[in-house]
Amino acid sequence: MKKDFFDALQEVYTKGGIGNTLMCHFFENSTGGGESQFAKLAVYMEWKYGITCTKQVKKEHMYELLELLKEHGFQETTLKGYISAFRQVYKRNKHLFLESFEIPSNSGFENWAEKRNTK
Repeated sequence: MKKDFFDALQEVYTKGGIGNTLMCHFFENSTGGGESQFAKLAVYMEWKYGITCTKQVKKEHMYELLELLKEHGFQETTLKGYISAFRQVYKRNKHLFLESFEIPSNSGFENWAEKRNTK
């Protein structure tokens, strides 16, 4: 099942999970940009929190994944690209999110990381 989509997480995600379901949907209905990054986020959230519905996605989940990627050597420009990708997915697929969803931003991630590091 579409192993190459999840290489950044260094795991093969198998049939039936939220990330795989999303990635297959995005692959078939691609609107150009952001889909694979969002599917990786969905995989991460399912593994870590058991989240199985995109309506449970919070901005903080995105920031947490970015922090994990940063710890594994991802560059700032790549992380900013992920934030942009998440924003694009939201703009094109608002039906996947709650109405109260807060859109992530570069400055929001920096503030979140700073607060987290001072705790």
